[in-house]
Amino acid sequence: MPYITLLSQLSPMSTLALFWLPAAGLIAILVAFHTVNALATKSIRLMGDTPPVDELDECIELKTSEWAGVVLSVAVITWIVFAMYTAPVIGVSASEVSAAQISIPVSSVLIAVHWLFAGFVAANVTYYGGIVISYRRMAGA
Repeated sequence: MPYITLLSQLSPMSTLALFWLPAAGLIAILVAFHTVNALATKSIRLMGDTPPVDELDECIELKTSEWAGVVLSVAVITWIVFAMYTAPVIGVSASEVSAAQISIPVSSVLIAVHWLFAGFVAANVTYYGGIVISYRRMAGA
């Protein structure tokens, strides 16, 4: 919430840099995570210590994928609704419409882009968090 508050107080063009900074940071973190994950998975598989994927693992992954899909679909649908209500409506006579009447405020565009980006992040958190929680529940039971 402080991030959105900061964005709303700044001028729209200065918030463009604030979008690319977290996006680049997320990309760097994901690249590092996936690289370490791939190296660790390869070394574990070379040692032969990994059991084959069973039905429980597939069930957990399917369940968390479904929940992540629900989160992502809700984010996309609300993004579409937001875009529909913030887009300008042009009248019947297009000859009388000026460019200022059909322009979309930059702040609305940035809010929409940030919302969609947050939806992707929330879907990934739901997916991986669901996997972790499912295995933790099994270990505690």
